[in-house]
This record gives sequence, structure tokens and C-alpha cells, in this order.
Amino acid sequence: MMDNKQGYGGIDRFRIIAALLIVGIHTFPFASISGEVNFYVINVFARIAVPFFLMVTGYFLLPQLLESGCDKKPLVGFLKKTGILYGIATLLYLPISIYAGYYSEGNVIAAVVRNIFSDGTFYHLWYLPAAIIGVLLVYLISRKASFRLLLFISILLYALGLLGDSYYALVLKIPFLNTVYDLGFRLVSYTRNGLFYAPIFLVMGATVARVEKRLNRNSSIIGFVISLALMLLEGFLLNRYGLQRHYSMYIMLLPCIFFLFSFLLTLKCKVSAICRRVSMWIYIIHPAFIAAILPAARLTGLTRFIVDNNIILYIAVSILSVAFSIVLELVISRVRKSRLTIND
Repeated sequence: MMDNKQGYGGIDRFRIIAALLIVGIHTFPFASISGEVNFYVINVFARIAVPFFLMVTGYFLLPQLLESGCDKKPLVGFLKKTGILYGIATLLYLPISIYAGYYSEGNVIAAVVRNIFSDGTFYHLWYLPAAIIGVLLVYLISRKASFRLLLFISILLYALGLLGDSYYALVLKIPFLNTVYDLGFRLVSYTRNGLFYAPIFLVMGATVARVEKRLNRNSSIIGFVISLALMLLEGFLLNRYGLQRHYSMYIMLLPCIFFLFSFLLTLKCKVSAICRRVSMWIYIIHPAFIAAILPAARLTGLTRFIVDNNIILYIAVSILSVAFSIVLELVISRVRKSRLTIND
């Protein structure tokens, strides 16, 4: 179990990198340079970002919840905090999502339910319901199953998700599975959600936290490099033979993120609460800057320079998102200190 804060600083600092990788996923920075380079960097390598955040949640939250007779306060606190954040982000992006037609096709009620619980109320917000549903699912299963069985079920769910994501072409060759997945995709748009995607990474985080003897730095680096190379090879083969429906789930993503997380735990640096909060704001706010930059570029005649040059778009969105997040965090910190002073 966790008994000290060694390694937490490495995790905190990588949050910023992971948040910037997510910005890359939504801006395709290398697309104007090379489609192949963009595919390997964004559609393969950058996919470590979201699993990293899920592993962080699993590492810090789940060990407390998986014990028999556990205190449910951490669970309630997580659900409340994440639910409020999701609600605020939903309201923030509601005008843009309506303008973008998120609720204009088919049954409006069905679209609202699907977006809230699976697809996200805006394209990047799917992570929040996935984390909520994933944590709840893992917790409920753990009440009836051993940790080994929980791990097995999580792997099985991920395997089913793979068939609806990077290995979808295999499903098309089997009539029964094709029918089942076709019905599923009428309810949700992707299998990278709280049911198929999130549980395994949450459980992996809890697994690392439960194990007293961890991998050393060299073993973690070697494991990560080999796993990443194999994931890039996996991405190449999947792309080459046209198997993918989406690009979120890979077999080698599991060992890749495990070794990366193990490596981060070997880093001896101070914890950084501001990195935690700034990375969250970057994740929440960056699509707003994407949406703002595009019309601004058209009005100023800079479309060719910014919009048509993906690397410039990525840099601009990243700088604005980081700067805004830091300023916002400083303002929030001052407000908190003022309230504490008044209360004292």
C-alpha cells in the first residue's frame, strides 16, 4: 500500500504533459507535415494520456474503496467533485455544442442521454462520465468479486471494447458479433467509455498501489520503450490492414501505460498541487480556444498561417490554454486565501 509521497511529484508533472497530448489529439499538430507522422504521434503515442489519468484515479482512490468495510466518503467525494466539474463544463460548452449540432439529429432525448452518459456533452468531455461510471462499476463489482476476478472482468471488458475500436474489422466478419455491435453503436458512438475502457486502467492503478515491491527505474524504462515500440507496430499493422473504427484502444497500451506509471513513481521530486489543477483546467478549456481561434483567424486573414498550419494551431492553443489555466488557478487560490482570512 502507499506509505509515502515518493513518486507523486513525477505523476503531478506528467499531468501537464498528458494534458498537452490531449490538446494534440484535438488539433492534429503534424497533419500538415505528414499524415503518417501525425497518425503515429497522435493516434498511437498520444493515446497514453487518458489511461494515465484513469490510472492516477485508480492509484489514489480505489485502494481505499476495495477494502471490505471501507469508508465510502472518498467515493462520494470523487463522484461529487467530478459530477460538479462535468456540470460546469457542460454549461460552458452548451452553446457551442448546440451550434455544432450535438442535439439536432434523431431523437433529442436519446441524444441528450447518450451524450451525458457516454459520448460527452462536448467532444472532449466523454472522459468525465467514463471516469464516474468506471469507478462506480469497479466499486460495485469489487463488492461481490475478488480482486483477481475484478481484474479479469476488467480485461474482458477491454477486449470487448477493442473489437469496437481498433479491431472493429474483425467484428464485421462475424455476423452475430456484427449485429450485436451494430445495435450497441445505435446507443453509444464509441466503446471508449466507462463500461469497456475505463475499468481496466482504474484497476491497474489500484494494482500498482497494492503491490509493495515496485519496478526499479531501469526496468520501467526498458519495459516502456519495448511496449511503446510494439504499440507503434500494432498501430502500423492495424492501419495498414484497415481494421480500425477508432484509435483509442490498443492491446499494447496496457503494458505501455503500466511501465510509464511505474517509471513516474521512481522520480524523486516534490509534489505539485498546482500541476494537478492546471492540467485539469487545460483539459477543460482548450476546446474553447480552438473554437475561438478559428473564427479569429478568418477575421484577421491569418487562416492560412494558423488554421491551415496545424503545428501553429497546436502551439497557439497550448500557450493560451496553459496561460489561462495558470491565471485562473492563481485567482482561485487568492479567493481561497481571502475566505480563510475572513473566516479566521
